[in-house]
Amino acid sequence: MKNSFFKDNVNSSIKECLKDNSTVVVLKGVPLDVLASDLNISDKINYDSLVANKLMYFSNNVSQNRRIYTYEEYLYLRDFFLSQYNSICIVENNIYMDVFPINNFFSSSVMHKMLLHFEDPEEVDEDVDISGIDPYISIFSGLKEYNGYIIGSYLLDISSDDVKVKECPLFEGSGTSFTEVNDVNEYFDIIEETDYINLIKKLYAEPDEIYISISNYTGDVYKLKSRLNILASCFGEWTDIYVYRELQKSASFEHREEYNQILQKYWGHASFRDIKIYNTNELEKGKKVIETISQEQIIANIVEQVENCYEGNGNYRDIFVTAPTGAGKSAMFQIPAIYLAEKYNLLTIVISPLIGLMNDQVKGLEVKNYNAAQTINSDISPIVKQDIISKVDDGTLDILYISPETLLSRSDVEQLIGSRTIGAVIIDEAHIVTTWGKGFRPDYWYLGDHIRKMRKKQEKKGHMPFVIATFTATAIYHGIEDMYSETVNSLHMVNPITYLGYVKRNDITVNIIRNKKNASVRSEHELDKFNDLTSLIKRSLIMNKKTLIYFPTVALIERCYKHMIGEKLYTNIARYYGPLDKDKKQEAFEQFSDGTKLIMFATKAFGMGIDIDNIEIVAHFAPTGNVCDYVQEIGRAARNPSIDGEAYYAYDSRDFRYINRMHGLSRIHKYQLIEVIKKIDEIYTNSLKSSSGKQFTRKRNALLLDAESFTYIFDKPFNEEDDNLNKVKTALLMIQKDFESRIGFSPINVRPIPLFAMGFFKIDKANQAKINRDFPNSLTVKEDSQDICQLNLERIWNKKYSETSFPQFKYLLYSKDPELGFNLKYNVSQVLWIKVDLDIESDSRFNRIMETLKAFVNTGIRTEKYYGVDDITEVLSKECSIAHYKARSIAEVMIAAMSQYALRFHHEATKVFKSNATDSGYTKYQFQNSMNSFFKWIERYYHKVLKENEKGTMYVVNDGGDDIKAISTVLGILESFNVLSFEMIGGENSQLYIYINQIQNLKNIINMPGSYENKLLENVAVRHLISVKMLTYLYENDFSSDETWNLLEDYFLGIIPAKVKSECKKENPKITFV
Repeated sequence: MKNSFFKDNVNSSIKECLKDNSTVVVLKGVPLDVLASDLNISDKINYDSLVANKLMYFSNNVSQNRRIYTYEEYLYLRDFFLSQYNSICIVENNIYMDVFPINNFFSSSVMHKMLLHFEDPEEVDEDVDISGIDPYISIFSGLKEYNGYIIGSYLLDISSDDVKVKECPLFEGSGTSFTEVNDVNEYFDIIEETDYINLIKKLYAEPDEIYISISNYTGDVYKLKSRLNILASCFGEWTDIYVYRELQKSASFEHREEYNQILQKYWGHASFRDIKIYNTNELEKGKKVIETISQEQIIANIVEQVENCYEGNGNYRDIFVTAPTGAGKSAMFQIPAIYLAEKYNLLTIVISPLIGLMNDQVKGLEVKNYNAAQTINSDISPIVKQDIISKVDDGTLDILYISPETLLSRSDVEQLIGSRTIGAVIIDEAHIVTTWGKGFRPDYWYLGDHIRKMRKKQEKKGHMPFVIATFTATAIYHGIEDMYSETVNSLHMVNPITYLGYVKRNDITVNIIRNKKNASVRSEHELDKFNDLTSLIKRSLIMNKKTLIYFPTVALIERCYKHMIGEKLYTNIARYYGPLDKDKKQEAFEQFSDGTKLIMFATKAFGMGIDIDNIEIVAHFAPTGNVCDYVQEIGRAARNPSIDGEAYYAYDSRDFRYINRMHGLSRIHKYQLIEVIKKIDEIYTNSLKSSSGKQFTRKRNALLLDAESFTYIFDKPFNEEDDNLNKVKTALLMIQKDFESRIGFSPINVRPIPLFAMGFFKIDKANQAKINRDFPNSLTVKEDSQDICQLNLERIWNKKYSETSFPQFKYLLYSKDPELGFNLKYNVSQVLWIKVDLDIESDSRFNRIMETLKAFVNTGIRTEKYYGVDDITEVLSKECSIAHYKARSIAEVMIAAMSQYALRFHHEATKVFKSNATDSGYTKYQFQNSMNSFFKWIERYYHKVLKENEKGTMYVVNDGGDDIKAISTVLGILESFNVLSFEMIGGENSQLYIYINQIQNLKNIINMPGSYENKLLENVAVRHLISVKMLTYLYENDFSSDETWNLLEDYFLGIIPAKVKSECKKENPKITFV
């Protein structure tokens, strides 16, 4: 470092610590070339010698009275330091955050292998040699080369709480307030922590001034600002640091007649419509200023930014648009796509969440006589799919609609687009990136990283980069629930031009009826609600108003529908929800759309892609989700400008029980994340044992896992949108993304891969011979005595059944559907291959826990009391001497298994248990006599596992019975008991690829589960709480329609009422509102 202030501070801090003769100094993030000559230690450091013999290395340095060490030496020799020295002073260069420059005293070969180990799995061959690096990587969470130097993150120092260890930060923040500027030619954009490190390198040269932008920073912006304050105190005497914030583009844009010609030709309109937006510059100052712009401005912006890419102008920007329903969002990206294809032969990819939505948009363009758009999705046969890909490649098709899952299943986008160049990637319904992504669609979490790699690959091949444009009707701007910034960061958008559409709908009257309870009148909540809806339906029929009524669950729809049968209103009612047969859903949609049935009962599945413009009333039985869901749903009213709409809701405080219960069942819990971490550690450890003696390559750290191995950890699905495979993906991603946000590197790297191509089956000798004859090299015998075989399903599908999609082929095969000719010709039965590792004390542990649970349940049966997870946890902890956390984990798994048993395996008329959910979502259970059958069922399958588990392997044949699901459930119970660990192979789920970067980070969590925190998980709970309190505030106060819309507008602009904040803090004092 050239900066004398920095040098002086480092050397004076070291000398101050060394005044105490019993103290040694450890330098963290401090470059050794700033040390004074009498403090220089460079010639004493040799990491290869250290790793080869730690004791000798440490002894030699102690004998030489060495008292200054690098942080790397300290971490490698931590136990020696703690036993030898009374005081350890860690001098930390706290201008850095979580990632530090590494003092590279490693040999070039070791460093090369370490960098290969931590490299992105998609960027390096798994067969590369990384032997001998285990002891070296043991102190790092991650390493990478950046701009010619090595940076990395250290493994958490669990000894930092030791009284001998004192952390001594070099600098204090100055509280500097940076000058903000809006007009500069060049600025330094800090997007990731690596950019911040590069900024520090630039400051070493002591420029007179430097301009930085932090608006696109994807990490903790508050931590970044605190470090920038420190930088100002270090470098402020030599360099003026300014923060640049680009102002919203003015309303001026380049009009092109071609846009109007496209609009006239395909849409039949002579001019573009106007839309209202907020002036974001004024929003930053706390002011609401509404402006009116033309659709053409957004269209022109997209084209201009793509042209910047095309012309090699590196200053291109992405586009972020929120616009209310009915603003013509589709036209705003379809018209640029048509223009860019006609003028530059560029392809536009539109990523959309629903097949129906994609099909509707493609059909809508076809109706307009535009035939250069198509969609690739899982419903399309491979032959049609290949035809579409060929047409994209030859320039016949210019707009390609795909789902995120379709995009992610291709490691190389050229498999979809051939030689075409992408001009723009459009993310439609972009709010899913931060909503469904965490709750239901984890593949959206992979989307940003995948698109960023696509953009880089296109540039590397000598082509232009492309523009990302996002469109949605709802996104919260700033505040504690900042969906805008999360979406921008998740998708790695480049300094996006932002248009925030006007939130308020002046054509929709919010009509909230508050249930005034009469204490003298008995109230039946559900019946009262049904009666209220009866009155609403009668009003709608008399006034001939099309009415959409939302319900939180399918069961409520069915019960309300039965009530309407009694009221003789059912002939006017259509029903629409996820599990409904596709044809019945389409029939219901058409009946409601054409007015054959004036009333629609629906879950939130009746949402995106539903284009009916004459709905006049949108009602709610109860809230179906969060505030965004509510605004999206009531926004389906009055899409036609000629009508006014009504948002009707008869509020009862008990209504929140439904979304609280849905949240409780669909959310992921901390104990589940820890169980997933334990499972990864178990499988990885067993994998290392099995690969002992083999060549040590990156492949050793790569695990390809059937998601079935994890699903026992999660509760049974609550509804059709929530399945355990998605929970497994979401849990793995929550672990990875939380580490990345906190320390810059993750101990695991996760990505989904296409449906696995190998399957296990029981096939007799005669059918083995037929398959070998008809599909050579597709069958491998795994266990001859039991006729267990492995089939290469992809090879069989490719040879004879590729007229249907591969997922459909697998579905027909596993379901033994006679529609698939293979099932008629060859007799095969699905097999689950299970690898089991029994604990040496399995019997005694199993019996002890089971007897405790039986005694507790039988007491409950006698007393007829209701018990919850907390009660079971306390009994297990006390009676079995099990740690509280572990006891709770067992209790949660047992409750989930009990529910599974009652649903799938209990075939008697008697109930296993009764349940009672409180308004807060906490469920208690009253055990019935049939619980004893549940325990006998567990014991039966436990002994089956013991009997059939030869040499650590068992095969379970799917003969149409319940064995596979039952054994899967019971194995999950046994693993929670610590009776065994297991891995399943050959289930029907997708496989997951997990690369282990640093197993010690995971082991630290397993060893100290109580101290593990996951910020993403906490945020999910916080947002649910805020949403419930906000909706409660809206519903329980006598606000007029205008006042309600004003409050909703504030909410979407990041402004939460003080009353809502105080109610949230009562339940969670840790919440910090920004």
